[in-house]
Amino acid sequence: MILFEIHTFRDGKWKIDSVFDDKELAVYEAQRIEKGGRFSAVRVIQETYDEETQRTSIRTVYRTTKVDRINVEGERRRAQPLAVAAPPKPPRPRKHDISPVALLLTLTAIVLGGIGVLYLLQNFSGRF
Repeated sequence: MILFEIHTFRDGKWKIDSVFDDKELAVYEAQRIEKGGRFSAVRVIQETYDEETQRTSIRTVYRTTKVDRINVEGERRRAQPLAVAAPPKPPRPRKHDISPVALLLTLTAIVLGGIGVLYLLQNFSGRF
């Protein structure tokens, strides 16, 4: 007699989820359970019981874990060619790069010069 057990792994424990007498159906159901994402691992165990010797042999016929899925996704990503990013553009130089202190001194000189011209015009306008 041959049976196929689906085992699920969660919280550090394996539990028997279901039992089938058909391998293809058991593997299909295990894949469906895996896609559900509720378990960190799923496996299908084949148990063969020999009535004459009253011995049971066990072997794993399907196994998957979240680690396996992550590894497969990583392999797919590594197989794809990498896109080469364009080098960053250098910053454009500004046309009038003047410091705030220099700007303040320039404006102060213009204002003081204007006041000086007005003073000279007012006091010496009739003497020339």
